[in-house]
Amino acid sequence: MNAIPVRALDAGGILVDRRSLWHRRVVDPADLAGLLVCAVPLLLSLYLAAGIRQAEMAIYAICVVAVLPFVAPFLASMRRHPANTAVMALFVVLGVATLAASQQAGSNVVLQAKGLAATAVWASIYVIAFSTVRSGASLLRLTTWVRLACVAISASVYLCFVLHFVGVPFGEFLEFRDGTFRAFGPLGDQVSFVIILPALVALAEARPLAFGVHFGALLLTATRGALLALVAGIVAYLIVLAARKVRVRSAIWGLTPVAVAMLIRISPAANNISGRISSSATDESYSFRWAAIMSGLSVVAEHPFLGVGFNGFGDRRRAVAEDWLATAASENGLSRAANQFVQTATDGGLLAALVLLLFVCLTVRNAWRAIGWHEASAEFIGVQLWLVAFLIGNQGALWLLSDAVSGFFVFAVAAMAAKGAALARIPNNVARA
Repeated sequence: MNAIPVRALDAGGILVDRRSLWHRRVVDPADLAGLLVCAVPLLLSLYLAAGIRQAEMAIYAICVVAVLPFVAPFLASMRRHPANTAVMALFVVLGVATLAASQQAGSNVVLQAKGLAATAVWASIYVIAFSTVRSGASLLRLTTWVRLACVAISASVYLCFVLHFVGVPFGEFLEFRDGTFRAFGPLGDQVSFVIILPALVALAEARPLAFGVHFGALLLTATRGALLALVAGIVAYLIVLAARKVRVRSAIWGLTPVAVAMLIRISPAANNISGRISSSATDESYSFRWAAIMSGLSVVAEHPFLGVGFNGFGDRRRAVAEDWLATAASENGLSRAANQFVQTATDGGLLAALVLLLFVCLTVRNAWRAIGWHEASAEFIGVQLWLVAFLIGNQGALWLLSDAVSGFFVFAVAAMAAKGAALARIPNNVARA
């Protein structure tokens, strides 16, 4: 809201400026991407928690309508932004591989094509976010949208936990025989990686209480991979502190949340996750993940050039003992490889995996450059730290899926990193002019 001065007569008949009489509502182009960042997780939660099919269809319809006006400008930007070229090349390679897989016997080309199309629509937030951010102010505005959406997701985990113990089902809540539990909320187990984002923003802003709150939500999810990603984010933050040569006092305030995390770690709430961290590689939770990775590597060895088509791994992998000894568990645990790079290699061959690796490397580079942007706020830095932490620290969960909320935020923040890196290359005096 911008105040516009209005000339008016006061009680004495003298003209004066009154700034509070009329306001002009300012809508930034980046608000479109911000609204999608908030609306899509909400619709996804309705679909996953309540099974409302219309909510899923609404996601795809909204994203398609929103992305169409920006396709041509985005294609034109590929020459100047290598990450944009990489993300488009990834879907082209996967599309060619899926088309080639349709010529092979035993492939379900219709389901594979639908899955790839749905994932492409899901990733369209990259195009929308990149194209709607046209200035530093709109980039920071979109950053606030992303942070608020992730804070709401973190709150949903606490709500799931509280409502479960008052007898009201809300989202996904798992209870085990040994008394431990895991709370995810309506967005499923991918929510743990999203919670890291507001935690790292709180770390960058030196707000230990907020960091402790989000870290507590992460403990409720009891997700090992998310904890490793958080550690990667903290290490990246320490590198940023060292690179910027901040004052000792600022560094101490910035490291305060780490002490808070240690206090929470030794609290009774941490018992829900300690068993999962200390479990050995022979446990069932690990064996399926390791078996999925090894099966994926076998599929890549057999089909190194074009893979088996998008999401064709579950139908083309070799059978393992669990297919007979634990049929229901194997259908879930071995339907996909447990690593995104291995999964992409099975989808589109080694070329697809290399293109994905290129996209990740370019995105991490963009995030690092964006952190050095002269107008970068602590909130923006925290969001970029999350992107680095996720891409480096998460090697045990897939995110290139049409219903993975973590992947949706990865593409949104990756587009912000590309735009922030471009703004960082503009000299300070030119940007202000």
